[in-house]
Amino acid sequence: MDESHLRKARAALERSWSAETSVCFSSSAYPSYGQCAQTAIVIQETFGGEILRTTGWHGKGNHFYNRIAGERVDLTADQFTMPNYSYDLKYEDCPSNATEAANECLPGQVDALRRTFLEALNEGAV
Repeated sequence: MDESHLRKARAALERSWSAETSVCFSSSAYPSYGQCAQTAIVIQETFGGEILRTTGWHGKGNHFYNRIAGERVDLTADQFTMPNYSYDLKYEDCPSNATEAANECLPGQVDALRRTFLEALNEGAV
């Protein structure tokens, strides 16, 4: 996934992330907060590749992201720079899958993100 596609995908995600897609959604300043699992699923469905995981914030939970064409793609990494949430994430690149990632989402979150992300793509965001 080249840099241009990454920027366009991130822009489409920023238009798609909401309180409906994550229970952790806090503000427009950090829209990726709590969106990693559903984002990893939708990005894999759209662009292929793999879903990976690593231990999340201070060893609690998992953080999900993708590997596409051999490159790590983490479109929600900026959530770890939020004030009072800052964390030096260490990527373990553990193989994962959509089922495991979906287990960390509430019902309807993946569908909501998929729908809004695809709308953003169709509007020319990517």
